[in-house]
Amino acid sequence: MAVETRGFGGLRDEIRTRHGEKIVELRRSIHREPELGFDTEKTARKVMAALDGLPLEIETGVAKNGLVARLRGARSGPAVGLRADMDALPIREETGLPFASEVPGKMHACGHDGHTSMLVGAAHALCGLRERLRGEVRFLFQPAEEGEGGGRVMVEEGALDGLSAVFALHLWPDLPLGTVATKPGPIMAAADGFELRVRGRGGHGAMPHETVDPVVISAQIVSALQTLVSRETDPADSVVVTVGKIHAGTAFNVIPQEARLGGTVRTLADETRRRIPRRIEELVRGVAAGLGGDAGLEYELSYPVTVNDPEAAARTLRVAGELFGEKRVIEAERPSMGAEDFAFMLQKVPGAYVWLGIRDEKHTSSVHTPTFDFDESVLFEGSALLAALALDRLS
Repeated sequence: MAVETRGFGGLRDEIRTRHGEKIVELRRSIHREPELGFDTEKTARKVMAALDGLPLEIETGVAKNGLVARLRGARSGPAVGLRADMDALPIREETGLPFASEVPGKMHACGHDGHTSMLVGAAHALCGLRERLRGEVRFLFQPAEEGEGGGRVMVEEGALDGLSAVFALHLWPDLPLGTVATKPGPIMAAADGFELRVRGRGGHGAMPHETVDPVVISAQIVSALQTLVSRETDPADSVVVTVGKIHAGTAFNVIPQEARLGGTVRTLADETRRRIPRRIEELVRGVAAGLGGDAGLEYELSYPVTVNDPEAAARTLRVAGELFGEKRVIEAERPSMGAEDFAFMLQKVPGAYVWLGIRDEKHTSSVHTPTFDFDESVLFEGSALLAALALDRLS
């Protein structure tokens, strides 16, 4: 592979020319047969087939159906990790693509099919540069990013042991096609979940004075929860409290005995993350008691804040600038309030999480929507960026 390890000139075109067909074919194959959570066995087999013949040491069964592939360079040196997530979402696809999901109710609506294919492309490129590498590149193919914490399990099972740095990228519809962005410090929020059980006293809908209506109590709770953001949190400290589901009652003219609510809390500061659960419980119990009922809270801490190492973020911006040109590289102004279980990996090893833009006139849908898609030319750019980040560390 005729490409210099410094400057990265021609890396993207080399990947597109030599490996582009394989990368696109893999993306479409994964897209046709999406798998959820840890149950990514078929996807892992496709990745194994796409890596066949490369000088890699591959460990299977990590975090149930994840893969760890090691490329050892010609000389000794540090180890760098590159991660991609493999799982899909429980969404019915509406793209109309010729390679649309063939599995009812499941879809790659967050770009993980692209992430996985890009990491395979980076593996092919870096294997061609093995003689120039001082150290190890570890390719981490992770299941269960969408809410089940596969990244945490991979850390617990030792997949990141011995790494000096780790990188991941995510296709990002908020940025123009081909634009790269990251930032030092927090880049994605912590995501926690809660369930509320509001209890009242049921009765006839025509006689509300004889009841304690849990639906009315729930409505007051939903409104009151927003004061935790608007009146108790420093405006410079981003917090999101969302009630995403309410279930109550079985008939239009019956006031039920209880209502159940569920939601999510997104935070960026550890102190705020600790404070919010206590205040939710105090608030909901107080509102319910004031209206004659009572309420209970179940709160689950999930993904922590995704925090980029400042030096790794700065390196990423520099490498992306050398690869694509400075006009296509942005230091992000603020983090996203979305969440990412790459956070667990960054708690273990310093590194950076990177956004790669996919918005153009044709592709405007957000992630986690039935019409999500992207221009497949970005796959070559993502492969090149991942490969360049490893080369920068090891060449």
